[in-house]
Amino acid sequence: MQAEWRTADRTILALIEDSGHVVIVEPGHPLWASASARPDIVPYAPPVDPEPPFEDPRAAIPPLTRRQLFIALHRLGLITAEEAVAAAATGAVPAALEPTFAALPEPDQTDARVTFAAFQMAYRLDPLTAMISAAAGKTEEEIDAIWTGFAGV
Repeated sequence: MQAEWRTADRTILALIEDSGHVVIVEPGHPLWASASARPDIVPYAPPVDPEPPFEDPRAAIPPLTRRQLFIALHRLGLITAEEAVAAAATGAVPAALEPTFAALPEPDQTDARVTFAAFQMAYRLDPLTAMISAAAGKTEEEIDAIWTGFAGV
């Protein structure tokens, strides 16, 4: 049987049986005198709260609508006016992005094309955003600026 203090002031003692059963002993309990005198009691260790998981601050950047994204890509010269209208209307992949889509293996290629054709909101951390960013040769900071700069368009 193991024993460990559950409070810093040594007023609660846990007796842990080999089966895993735990008996909590406090002053006044029939086992207190003998249990609290054991020389092998594990000292109290305050619980450690785990670090919160890292969350990328980019997750808080509001998404762009289809309209905002295609306007941004056009105004930045990444796609033509005709491509912007076609992408918005039909989901057609602009010529500048076609090689990126074509380079994907199946079924990833089809998944990406369907996602591109059907998306309603473009999220900053979406894998499709990363793919388009890479195709456009944009840095993370430049993409952040596009997302914040075109949010009001």
